Amino acid sequence: MPLKIAIDAGHGSNTAGKRTPPFPKGVRVSDKLIINKGEQFKEHVANVGVCYYLEQELQRCGFDTMRTGWNDDNAFDDPDTPLADRQRAIAKANCDYSISIHFNAYGDGKTFNSAEGVGIYIHDKYPGQSKKLAEIVIKHLAGGTKQKNRGVKTDALAMCNCNNMDVKAAILCELAFMTNEYEAVNMMANEVYWKECAQEIAKGVCEFTGIKYVQEEYIPSKAITPDSPKQDIVWAQERLNKVLPDWMPRLAVDGVYGPKTRIAVLVYWDMLGWGKHMNDDGKTIGKATRQALAEYRKK
Repeated sequence: MPLKIAIDAGHGSNTAGKRTPPFPKGVRVSDKLIINKGEQFKEHVANVGVCYYLEQELQRCGFDTMRTGWNDDNAFDDPDTPLADRQRAIAKANCDYSISIHFNAYGDGKTFNSAEGVGIYIHDKYPGQSKKLAEIVIKHLAGGTKQKNRGVKTDALAMCNCNNMDVKAAILCELAFMTNEYEAVNMMANEVYWKECAQEIAKGVCEFTGIKYVQEEYIPSKAITPDSPKQDIVWAQERLNKVLPDWMPRLAVDGVYGPKTRIAVLVYWDMLGWGKHMNDDGKTIGKATRQALAEYRKK
């Protein structure tokens, strides 16, 4: 039976005080989210962002997961579930481990200050196996984006209480300071950083449990054209060779988007029944085609 891990997103969409001071400039968090100058960024939004990617990471590695404090990737409609309710839900689900995601704060919350770094909390009285898990996870987190390593600390935090949640280990990750301007702008309000943290936490969990970490398969994020990086063209050529009909000569996987690759793209579109694409010249592999190739779709 797969190990089950609870992924907890700290606080709620409208928890009082859990947000940055006003941003000194506009920041693009992701393709869908922009923070304007003078706006504050809520901690829960970043917590859910990390949780969303952590769930994908852990499931890809073979773990079962459950959610507390969030129900999907929309972080703007989540109530602040009471801590006791979160604990009961985790215990009832028979989880083996619990990971709670947070961003830290210091001071009055109205202005930025110099407190910085990444750290992990475990329970001071009921830690179970948390110390070892925390030490491994902080090693991976500290090995990523350069930050002050605040190490592993103990406190009587509800989401670290292994007894109440009936888990073997429970850690609470404080991934950066929302009251530090640099960390708020470049880490907390940065989808790339969310994903990086999720990967590092998952690698730590895998090391702790002795389960092999499964790397995410690379999929080009931009349209593939004759001017694209060689890596992206090679990716397309390898997949086209696996999905094209038997009568079609196989492409040389050389990273060159020449006439044969262009014709292969046109044939692939025809296989998928995308007749309207046949008015194109086959020199642009867009989002829908990349997704179909990633899934090795043949129709």
